[in-house]
Amino acid sequence: MDRLGPEDYQSNRHIRKLLRLAGAAKDDVFYDLGCGRGQLCVLAVKEFGVKKAVGIELHRGRAEKAAANVEGLGLSGRIEIRNEDFMGSDLRDATIAYCGTYEAEDDVSHFERELPLGSRFVTLFLPFVGVVPTSADYPFYMMERPFRVTKDLSFWISKVLFRKASVGELYQELDTDREYRYDKRTLRRLVKERFGDA
Repeated sequence: MDRLGPEDYQSNRHIRKLLRLAGAAKDDVFYDLGCGRGQLCVLAVKEFGVKKAVGIELHRGRAEKAAANVEGLGLSGRIEIRNEDFMGSDLRDATIAYCGTYEAEDDVSHFERELPLGSRFVTLFLPFVGVVPTSADYPFYMMERPFRVTKDLSFWISKVLFRKASVGELYQELDTDREYRYDKRTLRRLVKERFGDA
C-alpha cells in the first residue's frame, strides 16, 4: 500500500519530544517513514547525535526538497533520503523508526517482520491497535520490537487514554481531539478485527 507522509510538519519542539521518548542517542540509526522535508532526520543527527538517519518519502518533490535541504546543511554523510514507498524499504539497520501516517491493515505484521529485535517504533496519536506501548508522551507512543500484543480491549484503551474507559469513550475522545487525523472508519474496523465485538 502506498502512503504519503503528512503534509503538515511537526514543530522542532514536538520532534525533540519524539526523539527523547525514543531515547535517541549516538549509537542509533533513525528512520523517518514519510519524512516530508527531512527535518526529523536533521534534528536526530544535529541535536541527538544519532550515527545515521534515513528519511523515506514517496512523494518525489518532497524527497528532492529533503535531499537538497540535507545537502545544503552539509549532512549528506550522515543523512540519506530515499524516494520510495516505506512499506517496501529495507529497515534492517533501524534502531528507531517513526511513522506519522495512519495505521493500515498489515502494519503490525509488516513491521514485526522488517524491524530488528529491540528496535523502537514511534507513532503519532495512537499506538498500533492492540499493541501495548512501552511508553508514551502524547501525542507520541513508543512500541518495542517484538511488539507486545493484547486481546484485552479495556487494557489497550487504558494505555491509549492514560485512564480506564470504554470503547465508546475512546471514540468520543478521538472525535473531539482537534489534532487527531486518522481514518476513523479504518480504526473502528481494526478494533473490531483485533478485539472482536468487545
